[in-house]
Amino acid sequence: ALKDASMAKLTFVIEGHTDSKGTEEYNLELSKRRAQSVVSYLVRNGVGSERLESKGLGFSQPYYPQRPEAAENRRVRIVFK
Repeated sequence: ALKDASMAKLTFVIEGHTDSKGTEEYNLELSKRRAQSVVSYLVRNGVGSERLESKGLGFSQPYYPQRPEAAENRRVRIVFK
């Protein structure tokens, strides 16, 4: 979908997230690496790097706030910029 001509002018933020296990510092770095890994994959597969920005958010925005250590909190999200 990101390579579709109708989306060619759109830019995206690739957000990396973690669960709450570990320190804030460790999880922030992990989330940055997670997001950058997805950016690298997308670029290798034909999405222009100028359209992508990676951002690590650590455990600051859990998918399941009531379960901060849940595996579902470890994710990458692609959002329109």
